[in-house]
Amino acid sequence: MRAAIAIGLLVLATTTVGGAGDAAAQVLGFDHIVHDGRITVLGRPSLDCTSCHPITATGALVGRPGHKACLGACHTWTPRPGVALAEELVEVCATCHDPEALTRPKPPVAFPPYVLEPDYPMTLSHAKHAGARCEQCHTAPGAKAAAPRPHARCTSCHGSTATPMTACTTCHIAAYGANALPRLVRGPLSVGAAYSHARHASRTPAEAVGCAACHASISTADGLELTPPTAMQCATGGCHDGPRAFSITERCTSCHTTAPRTRFDVARPDARFSHDAHASRLALDDCAACHGLDGRGEPVAGGHAACASCHAADFGAAQPTICGACHGSTEPWRALVVDRLPASRSEFGARLNHTSHAAVPCARCHTLTTATRELRPARGHAACSGAGCHAGAKTAGAPEPTLDACAACHALGLERARVAERTAAPWTVRARFRHDAHATDAAGAPLGCATCHDGVATSTDAATLPTPQKPACAPCHDGKRAFKMTGHGCARCHGT
Repeated sequence: MRAAIAIGLLVLATTTVGGAGDAAAQVLGFDHIVHDGRITVLGRPSLDCTSCHPITATGALVGRPGHKACLGACHTWTPRPGVALAEELVEVCATCHDPEALTRPKPPVAFPPYVLEPDYPMTLSHAKHAGARCEQCHTAPGAKAAAPRPHARCTSCHGSTATPMTACTTCHIAAYGANALPRLVRGPLSVGAAYSHARHASRTPAEAVGCAACHASISTADGLELTPPTAMQCATGGCHDGPRAFSITERCTSCHTTAPRTRFDVARPDARFSHDAHASRLALDDCAACHGLDGRGEPVAGGHAACASCHAADFGAAQPTICGACHGSTEPWRALVVDRLPASRSEFGARLNHTSHAAVPCARCHTLTTATRELRPARGHAACSGAGCHAGAKTAGAPEPTLDACAACHALGLERARVAERTAAPWTVRARFRHDAHATDAAGAPLGCATCHDGVATSTDAATLPTPQKPACAPCHDGKRAFKMTGHGCARCHGT
C-alpha cells in the first residue's frame, strides 16, 4: 500500500458527521489506511504518496496537501458562491474543516493535532545506514547547531541513490502510532547522568574520535533496540585502561553513581584464588609475573592487571565470577575494598636449610603461634629480611637467595605435603604438645630450642626436620617434675 505521509506531519483522519440532534461533529483527521482501503475495494490502484505530498527534486516536502490533492481527479466539485456543498462531499471536507463551518465562504482549517493516532510512522535501521556519518542525523556532542529537520537529514544521501526520497514506504510503514525509532537500551547498571559526551569527546585520543569508538555495535543493529557501550569498550582504544584514565576495575562509583531502581541480583562469588587451579594455565615458577615486593620486601598481590590477560571480560561483566577471590561483594555503585581474607594455610610452604642458618637464633624466625600451629615463622618475609639478611633484590654482600628469587624457597604443595606427613606419623604429639608449658627446666631456667630439637642444626631441609626423640623428654618426665613416660598415660601426649 502506498498512502501519503510525511516525516513530522501529523496525520488526518475521516470525520464522522453526527446525525440529527447529535452534538456538533469533531474533526478527527485524515486516516490514510482507511482511505486506501476504500480505494482498493473498488478495484482501483493505491495512490502514490507524492500525489498528495509532492516533493522537490532534492527530496524536500512541498507544504501540506491542499484542495488540489482532494478536489481534482478524485473528488470533483467546484465551489461557487451561494451553492451549498453536496452532501456526499461533507464527509470529505469535514476531514479538515468543522462541519458546522462548511457553509461559510472560507471555513477555517483545523490542522493537527487531531484525535486519531498518527499513521504511517517512520522506522529506521542503523545497519542499512552503516556508511553514513552519525552527525548527519545526530547533533554532535557540544555542537551549537541543531541536527537538520526530518527529510533534510535524508536528502543528501537519498536524493540520487537506489532508494530515492519518493520511495516513501521504505521508511514509513502501514501502521498506527508514533514513529518506531531505534532507542538505546539502558540496563540496570547504566551510567546515566554521570557520563558526559562533551567531556569525553575532548579527552578521547585522536585515533578513537567518533561515535563508533564507543557505539561500535550500533552500526550492525537492524532492530529498534540498540545496545549501550560495554565496560570492555570503555577499556579499549586507549581510554579507561589505567595509564590514560582510571581503569574499569577502579573507581567504579565515578560512573555508577546510584543503585539501579529495578531488581538487580548481585553476584557474590566466594571462591578464593587457588594456585593449584591455575597450575595448568600459569607459569607458577615465575612469581614476579603476578607478585612484586613492597618497600619492606613483603610480597604484594598482583592486582587486576595480573589477571586481566585472562579475565578481562569478567571484569566488565555485570555478574562477574572471579571477584570473590578478593572482594566480598561486587556492587559497582559501592566502594569496593579487598575484604576477602587470605587462606589460613599457605599453598606453597618454604624450604629452609637450618645448617646455613645455625648462627641465627631460633626466636628470630619462630615467633608466630596460631590456633593450629605453634612457633611458626612470621607470615611473609619479615623473618628473612631483618637484621641485614636477605635483601629485596640483589645487593653487594647480601646473602643468597634474594627475596625476589621466590622459587629458591617456595614450592607449590610443599606445606600440604609436610602437614600430611607429620600428622600421619604413628607416635606424633603434634595435636597435644604445647611449647609454653615446656619453656623451663626443673630449676626454672629457660629451655633452649636445641634442648629438644638437637637434630635441627644439622638439617638441610625444613621438610625433613627430625622430631624430638623420647630420650629428650626423659629429663623432665621422670615422675617427679612431670608424669613418667612409662605406664598407661601414653595418650596424654600421643593422641588426636
